[in-house]
Amino acid sequence: MKKVLIVEDDAGVREVLAEFFSMLGFEVSLAGSSKEALNLIEKELFYLYLLDIKLPQVDGLELAHHIRNKSNNPIIFLTGLINNHTESQARKVNNSYYLRKPVTFEMLKEVLNKAGVI
Repeated sequence: MKKVLIVEDDAGVREVLAEFFSMLGFEVSLAGSSKEALNLIEKELFYLYLLDIKLPQVDGLELAHHIRNKSNNPIIFLTGLINNHTESQARKVNNSYYLRKPVTFEMLKEVLNKAGVI
């Protein structure tokens, strides 16, 4: 079973995303903070990473660099920020995709198809 790590500090959004990926057949791991995510990333490899960019302590962009030290698997960035600099930084991460919130399931499926994940 393919594993996805969802890193999102909003518990409601995290749970909706978890349900969506479970319905697609993924084994889901959740992190509400970058610290939790770093602990999980050190312990296991994920097939897909879904990262909120705006996180307390370490942001999603920095977290992506930690992931890239271990894996080149796809990363999908999610953000509510409308910031061209942040978007350009996210797009520089190899094998990554960028979505602005609010995100629909159709938008996610489209990106998952582009990434070759589903």
